[in-house]
Amino acid sequence: MNNNNIVSQYYVKSIESLRYFITTVKQGSFSAAAEQLNVAVSSISRHVQQLEKEFNSQLLIRHTRRLSLTETGQHVYRQGMVICAQLDQLAEEVALHQQRVQGHVKISAPLWYGTHYIAPLLPVLQQQWPQLTIYLNYGEEALDPYGADYDIYIRIEDYSDSAFIARPLQHIEYWACASADYLATAVPIHQPVDLEQHQLLAQNFRNISTQWYFEQTNPNIKTKQKIELNSAWLSSNSSLA
Repeated sequence: MNNNNIVSQYYVKSIESLRYFITTVKQGSFSAAAEQLNVAVSSISRHVQQLEKEFNSQLLIRHTRRLSLTETGQHVYRQGMVICAQLDQLAEEVALHQQRVQGHVKISAPLWYGTHYIAPLLPVLQQQWPQLTIYLNYGEEALDPYGADYDIYIRIEDYSDSAFIARPLQHIEYWACASADYLATAVPIHQPVDLEQHQLLAQNFRNISTQWYFEQTNPNIKTKQKIELNSAWLSSNSSLA
């Protein structure tokens, strides 16, 4: 029998036993191997005996103060080192494959947010992960976790639906804006309550907002709206036109 093929000719049921055996040979004793692996000496002995039983051959000669390998044990040790190294490499490759970003991702985001924050990152993402494809849709429709066509939704709201895993991205500030041409002919604005005398733009996502909220005012400002827009980006550009 060619001892170089002994490991491949027998089925090793427990790779763990093979690792225990290799550690025992490297450390030179059962007690040293047990200390290295942080297990009981009896556990080391049991694994080595299990390996010898599987190979139906003695692997170690146990002397009073030291261990020595049989001829079979030498071949099991050498080829076992190769097998364990290959398994470790395989585990690293599988882990790397799992970490690799690939596939198709569909994102839904508001127009202004997608334009300013997401779109500039797409070339970077494509360069970093060539196997990733991205579809970005500008939309602000209501979220539907059960009939949704997207993997990621970005919305400006507090959302507590248990069907979603929500994470805050950043804090958004709202500003009251107007064009210089409009302010030149309109009633002067000195404080928030003066806005009640002006025609304002309404953002209509799910329903029309009839109130503007200012931290310094109470009650809230009632608004009179003649133009409804379902996009914050359009509202911003329209107010400054």
